[in-house]
Amino acid sequence: MKTVKEYPELMPAEIDRSLLEAEGILCDVLGQNLLYTSFAPCADFAIKLVVADEDYERAREILEAPVAESD
Repeated sequence: MKTVKEYPELMPAEIDRSLLEAEGILCDVLGQNLLYTSFAPCADFAIKLVVADEDYERAREILEAPVAESD
């Protein structure tokens, strides 16, 4: 598994996960529970979106593609 992207908050990670899954890429969000179990409120925990090694490049392309504006 490779980390495609890290996030400070859960919601953007979940949105990106849904984008990748819509393209047929299986992925997972890791670290989401660390935010709620940490006793150090200033701790630097990142939420990570991970994919299989073979899907890494395609996932990066999808997440880095510009978003088309709708009229």
